[in-house]
Formats: sequence, structure tokens, C-alpha cells
Amino acid sequence: MKSAAQRIAAYEARMLSSLIDPVLTAVQAQQVQNFNAYVTDFCARQIDMRDILNQEGVVTAQFLAYEAYNGELYHAYQTLGGPALTLEATTITTKYTTLGLTAATLKMIALNVYAIIVP
Repeated sequence: MKSAAQRIAAYEARMLSSLIDPVLTAVQAQQVQNFNAYVTDFCARQIDMRDILNQEGVVTAQFLAYEAYNGELYHAYQTLGGPALTLEATTITTKYTTLGLTAATLKMIALNVYAIIVP
């Protein structure tokens, strides 16, 4: 897994490419700033999720499925709030439980990483 600094460096390298239209150079600083904020927040949450998976003894082969859950939950967390967020988190948790992941672990991720109580 790449660290936040590695992801930011790769993004900045792509943004400095000569292929980018000169018109975009005016918004480049804002793009980099937005990406830095996103990566810093998401990577911290991803590390927290992996700590939970390690504590729960989840098999490494299932990490990608849990990371997909984390990604969907992160998107909901960024776009929704209140009861809508709880409902969406419940729906996402049900989806991944149906796919074979452990409901207790999913709920623990929702609670400890995003402070969402999934019933």
C-alpha cells in the first residue's frame, strides 16, 4: 500500500507533465491541494481500517473486499450526513455482509473509523 506522501508525489509528477494543456496550469495548485487533502484523510482512515482487520484476525486475502467496503463508506461519509448517512451505511454493510464479509467487523469499521452506528 502506498503512503499518502507517495501518492501525492505521483499525482504531482503527473500534473507536471508536458501533456497537460496550458490552460489547466492556472487550476493546478488547487487540484494538488484538493488531492492532498483527500489522500491525507483517506489514507489515515485506510490505516485505521487495516488496524481493525489485523486485530480481528481477518485473512489477508479478504483485505481487498474490506477496502472496497471502506471506499464506499468513505464516499457516503463525504457526500451524506445524518440519517441519510446511517441509512446508506446500513445498506452498504448489508451488501458486503451478503457477499460474505463479517457483519461485526464491518460495523466496527463504520463505528471506529467513521463514527457511524450501523444497527
